[in-house]
Amino acid sequence: MWLYRAVLLLLTPVVLLKIRQFKKNYTAYRAKEAFGFWPSVEADLWIHCASVGEVLAVRPLVLQWREKFPTRRLLMTTMTPTGAEQVAKAFPFAEHRYLPMDWRCSVKRALKQLTCKHLLIVETELWPNLLQRAKRQGLRVEVVNARLSERSFLRYQKFSLVSRPLFALPDCFLAHAQADAERFDALGAKKVLVTGSIKFDLAVPAEVFQANWRRQLGSRFVWVGGSTHQGEDEMLLRTHKALLQKQSNALLLLVPRHPERFEAVYALAKQSFDRVALRSQIPLAQWSDFDVVIGDSMGELMYYYQASDMAFVGGSLIKRGGHNPIEPALLGKTILVGPYTFNFADITDQLLQVNGAVRCQDAEQLESVVLDLAGQASQRYRLGQTALRFAEKNQGAVTRVLTEIDFR
Repeated sequence: MWLYRAVLLLLTPVVLLKIRQFKKNYTAYRAKEAFGFWPSVEADLWIHCASVGEVLAVRPLVLQWREKFPTRRLLMTTMTPTGAEQVAKAFPFAEHRYLPMDWRCSVKRALKQLTCKHLLIVETELWPNLLQRAKRQGLRVEVVNARLSERSFLRYQKFSLVSRPLFALPDCFLAHAQADAERFDALGAKKVLVTGSIKFDLAVPAEVFQANWRRQLGSRFVWVGGSTHQGEDEMLLRTHKALLQKQSNALLLLVPRHPERFEAVYALAKQSFDRVALRSQIPLAQWSDFDVVIGDSMGELMYYYQASDMAFVGGSLIKRGGHNPIEPALLGKTILVGPYTFNFADITDQLLQVNGAVRCQDAEQLESVVLDLAGQASQRYRLGQTALRFAEKNQGAVTRVLTEIDFR
């Protein structure tokens, strides 16, 4: 652990800068909590989610737990203000705290204010000092929806003196797939079970269908770049420019993954297109007047996917590892991914095997596929329906997780 603490100490200026940025950009951000100054809190269950994606993923689990135990108290922690906003929106009955940064003094200070015996960590957000303190305080710790890419596994293996004690701390890992389970086991996890991905159990919110953005956009061809990262936006914009030469009324909804990039992506789009809008500034009824709309909103990705005919899942044209393809699958959309999907390797590979998605190896192939499928409504429908059947077939992980976890 000394090596980890030394690295953490070296990174302290970076962490402090991030906290400062959060405080500057989000007036409701409670920076003191990141340093461990928590108001006292009592809970029957504590769930930690890093940010928005994990909060959305855990929604079906929380709602089923709440239905089963309606009087029990829930604490939810996030690292980011956008995650906190999503907690307030999705779980108004829950208490929220910002997770303390993983300095020992901050973690100790925060957990002294906590009365709770059970911690669920969503995905693989493992902080050594936090886990050590939680175990010392008598919390049972389980990692839900646990996944570990081959790339991350190899990285952990290189530092086994640190990683093996770390992976031995949780009482149980409830893994995505057998491959994930084997990696956790190889890294020294005490108990590993395969329960599947709870993200398949994500229910499309009724308000997405009620709003029905698709209906309001008429018959024009609409495609979305969902959760994109720097380096991808340029490729999607070039593809859209080529598409407009074939379909002059096509619309690209470009949704960056991180809010701090909204303005930069808007400026980038303005370099190539005259008709560019920000979702926050233009009502939906006027979107038809534009070639590109930048999705500068949080928690609305399902709305963008619902509005589209075809969805590119971001983080996959660069070595980011890709994001969750299940969301567009549950809406029956044609799904495109790039070559880098190691964050959701098992899910994406299975989806590709059943012809529920199309992989584009580079920007040139992306352009070719988009231009081809844009004119083939029947093919898009077949791809979307295959993706939907695949997603529905794999649901049930939440029930398995709730069966395995002892909530006494």
